[in-house]
Amino acid sequence: MRKACRELIHYLDVTVHMFKMAVMTVIEYPSNIAGWLISNPLQFIMGFAIIKFVVESFGEINGWNYGQLAFLYGLSVISHALSMIFFVQGWFMGYYVMEGDFDRYLTRPLGVMYQFFFTNINIVGITDLIPGVLVFIYGCVKSGVTVNLLFIVQIIVTLIGATLIRGGIYILLGSTSFHTRSAVDFGQYTQEIMDKTTMYPMSMYPESMQFILTYLIPIGWISFYPAASFLGINSRYAGMMIPFITLAAGVLVMLAAGAYFSMGLRKYESAGN
Repeated sequence: MRKACRELIHYLDVTVHMFKMAVMTVIEYPSNIAGWLISNPLQFIMGFAIIKFVVESFGEINGWNYGQLAFLYGLSVISHALSMIFFVQGWFMGYYVMEGDFDRYLTRPLGVMYQFFFTNINIVGITDLIPGVLVFIYGCVKSGVTVNLLFIVQIIVTLIGATLIRGGIYILLGSTSFHTRSAVDFGQYTQEIMDKTTMYPMSMYPESMQFILTYLIPIGWISFYPAASFLGINSRYAGMMIPFITLAAGVLVMLAAGAYFSMGLRKYESAGN
């Protein structure tokens, strides 16, 4: 037990230092981060503006009004931003496999998957976090959500679970590169799916797709079911336990992703494979 605690403290210490290094790298090029601060929030604000236009022109979307959609959209974008900070490297895992970059990770006394993600923390992902938080706060106000300590705890638990689900999916897709030995970029593909299924009510899709996105690929637990629960919208899944179901789903997806990553790592053949 004591050894496990020391190891955990060591990993946390390394993470803090990696985060500091990532921040220093970003501020070394202020014009670059300034560009991201403009472009990234703009794309999400534009996406939210389109939702407002649709609602004002055609009314509610599958029973969700403008404020409720803002709540759902903001919750989705926040978890997206957190996954961009910690797990976006999974999109490009194939390039690391093909170029033999895992050789370096294998020689260090730290977990390989930990090194792959936490030595490449994407601080720029914070620029996605800004519009997400703003839209979410706006959605809370428009929806009349009561903000208290329980609500804050539930939101934090939901976001942790949602981020793990997203990150686990990125790792699962990226780890296929160990088997295919090809640098396939899943980034755009996964991003499109995530956008279409987490920023809008999932109930608008056919029941067969809802089943897939609930039980087989648990994307529905990222934002739809938690938002429906928080807002009291009629849903098959509602109640105080929804955030913890999201967390459990995230842990399960991440465990499956870690197992698949480890299995693929055993097939790693260094540079030139």
